[in-house]
Amino acid sequence: MYRVLIIDDEPFISMGLSEKIDWASLGCMICGIASNGYEGKEQIDLLKPDIVVSDIVMPGQTGLELADYVHQNYKDMIIILLSGYDEFTFAKEALKYGVFDYLLKPTVIDEVMIVIKKAVKALEQKRNQEKKYEYLESAFQESIPIIEQSLLHDVSVKGIVNTQNISQRIDHFNITIGKGAVITIEVYGDSQSKQALEALRTSIEELCISKNLTVRFVNHNQQLLVFPAFPFRNNNKEIKTHLKDLSDSIFNYSIQGNRIKALIGIGGIYTSIHSIHTSYLQSLKALTKSFFIGSGKVHFYDEINEGMTIYDFSTKSARFIEMFEEWKQEEILHELETIFKEIKYSYDKRLVLNHCLELLIKLGLVVAKWDRKFKMVVGYEQLEQCKTFDELKDFMKQTCVSIKNHLYGMMNQNNVGVVELAKRMVEKEYANPDLSTQFIADQLDVSVSYLSRSFKKETGENLSNFITEKRMLIAQRLLATTDLKTNEVAKRVGFLDARYFGQVFKKIMRTTPSDYKKLP
Repeated sequence: MYRVLIIDDEPFISMGLSEKIDWASLGCMICGIASNGYEGKEQIDLLKPDIVVSDIVMPGQTGLELADYVHQNYKDMIIILLSGYDEFTFAKEALKYGVFDYLLKPTVIDEVMIVIKKAVKALEQKRNQEKKYEYLESAFQESIPIIEQSLLHDVSVKGIVNTQNISQRIDHFNITIGKGAVITIEVYGDSQSKQALEALRTSIEELCISKNLTVRFVNHNQQLLVFPAFPFRNNNKEIKTHLKDLSDSIFNYSIQGNRIKALIGIGGIYTSIHSIHTSYLQSLKALTKSFFIGSGKVHFYDEINEGMTIYDFSTKSARFIEMFEEWKQEEILHELETIFKEIKYSYDKRLVLNHCLELLIKLGLVVAKWDRKFKMVVGYEQLEQCKTFDELKDFMKQTCVSIKNHLYGMMNQNNVGVVELAKRMVEKEYANPDLSTQFIADQLDVSVSYLSRSFKKETGENLSNFITEKRMLIAQRLLATTDLKTNEVAKRVGFLDARYFGQVFKKIMRTTPSDYKKLP
């Protein structure tokens, strides 16, 4: 139960608060009642309540003076002030004394209970936090390695350094002994097992001991972070040489010796606790190059820009999507091989994954034109699970072939024939001025290039010519069988410009519409 002290020089206020509020339901109990500021101060020192509810204007000491006293001497004690309407300015001033809240007199029971509930909640949160710290302190001596790794994890992975608690613990453990650089080892496949990681860590620790090196470790997801420490007297060039030697030894004896599948990236050199996080982020960028090159080589952060090229993915992607409906499986695989061959040297894993996802989304839209129920089940998470560039390439090939097979099946199943549908649309829409290859492609929800190629392949002529010939055929009939004027005939076959209609008619029929009309 939380102890509550009420201080007010008006007895009916004190008695009302103590008797009309169901304090037990709030987890509280009244531990005392004081009738003025002096008595209130004595009761605070004697009873040390958790919550003080005090009037502002009282004989002896005011509520503001009591608030200042509590603020200076009892950091965990909550004080709530009661104020009349005319005392509102005092209530605002109380905020600087750390007053938790204030209530306007005459008090309303519901409002008082709401404020007390808030105070109790704040006390509980504070006590829970204190219990947590107490637990950590009690386990401190028994859990030094675990705590040290947790601190180093916060510093390296999260970049948390500038809190008093972290800084004090770091100083206690003296984590940075000399210079160093973060070596990030990312394992994959069967190597992700706890036993494999533990074997790797033990092997590296034995290796460092043989080289008289102090080393620390952090496990983070499927990564093992290694923190070797070198003397400050060594310059950066010497340290990089030592790091290269150590990393090669880790790979040769620890990774290959334990048959672990892993990639290694090394960040820039750190000289203090504050630059460890930067070194870790740099090691991840170096690790990215391993993704492209594959396992078997150690990469440094300052070497990752070598050979990087800018690749225009949008052009290749647009052509791939445009031709996907028409290409055979062999052509799709060949084009993917070309795309991946060029994009590899961007050495930007995030960029490559985003491009792959974009390509799959667009392929999904292509298939959806033939299968309205189709949903792309491959997402970013599946792409990210590919641990090497070649693995990603193979995955994309398999996925695209699977999509193509589904698309081919749906095209055969639903194929009334885009060519036949296009012909029907021309028969129906020849009078529409907007009728064109693009218009028909939009209506059939296929690409212009696909429609044009399909029509040419099946009929031997261009779709645009087919539209014009249909219009001219109808125009001949109208000119020969009706009294319509040339401009009227032009509109009936989709020409808004009678002069242009005349030019097209003459080109095809070798005579003008007027002369044609005069023919017997």
